[in-house]
Amino acid sequence: MSYGTYLPPTHVNNTVGIEPMVKRLEKESGGQIKVETFPGGSIAKPQAAVDSIRDGVVAAGFIVDTYVPKQLPHSFLITELGLLGRNSVAMSGATNEFNLVVCPECLADQKKQGIISMAHYSTAPYTVMCKPDLRSIADFQGRKIRSAGAYSIMFKSFGLVPVNITSDEAYEAIQRGQVDCTMGAESWLKSYTLWDVAKNVLATTIGTYHGGLLWAMNADVYNKIPADQKALLKKNMPILAADVTFGYLQESKDVQTAAKEKGVSFNPPDPSWTKAYDEYLKNEVARVKEQGKKRGIPNAEALVDQYLALVEKWKKIDETEIKGDRQKFVDALNREVFSKVKW
Repeated sequence: MSYGTYLPPTHVNNTVGIEPMVKRLEKESGGQIKVETFPGGSIAKPQAAVDSIRDGVVAAGFIVDTYVPKQLPHSFLITELGLLGRNSVAMSGATNEFNLVVCPECLADQKKQGIISMAHYSTAPYTVMCKPDLRSIADFQGRKIRSAGAYSIMFKSFGLVPVNITSDEAYEAIQRGQVDCTMGAESWLKSYTLWDVAKNVLATTIGTYHGGLLWAMNADVYNKIPADQKALLKKNMPILAADVTFGYLQESKDVQTAAKEKGVSFNPPDPSWTKAYDEYLKNEVARVKEQGKKRGIPNAEALVDQYLALVEKWKKIDETEIKGDRQKFVDALNREVFSKVKW
């Protein structure tokens, strides 16, 4: 099989998730499953990821629903709640359960596009990484920032100018002065080498991102493979989801020391920034529900409430059961999600 992603080979999704899984699949299948990976957008571009998988350009690949909201509207609906993300494990668990089990509309979207989504994850908490030292709302006025989705709406309300380019384009955009900042996880300082151009990080949390379909597969390809190989894929998907979720958290911790050695400063936000962010969040759930309805999802309110209930459920599972243990997260995903999937 072939797997395509626009993310670079150094990205945590690939280094701790996809590449180790590819090796496991080949070993566990006795060489019957071999996956050739194509990172860096050499085949599957982000805006054409669904088309590339559906049309068989690659058998499987990475999809970011924010770049294809019309093709995956129900997945994108709950992705828009990223600003509320604090617990990456809970967001990852809830997103897998919502998209793979409890949301029939999500499954219908996938079927319509000829794909099967098999694993989701959550990034570590996002922040703002900039070339200049910006801390207050006044500092950010008129500044350009690479962002997308709900984040762009928030930044615009703060007086920034959102620029909708992909994460892999952020380095060049900052280097050339096309943007002053990018949103993202601190781990991106390493995986995208942003620490060369973004020397100032706002030491705060602005949410998480959980809109990535880690392993989306061409439905026809999947349906034709033998049952034992399907079982191996299913076995490995919760491991993939957990590896990337925990990998993000670990790399974001590890990268701070290395980033400081490269001259990156982690600056506390001015109270004006914190106040503006807290005030903005008060209406975010209502905004997401309303926008969902406007995009043609009549039951957007119920779906958002259902997802938020899953987040609370997974927070409790994380606090009482997982407690930072990756294998316990795998076990919980198997019990709550992957034992119930229909593929």
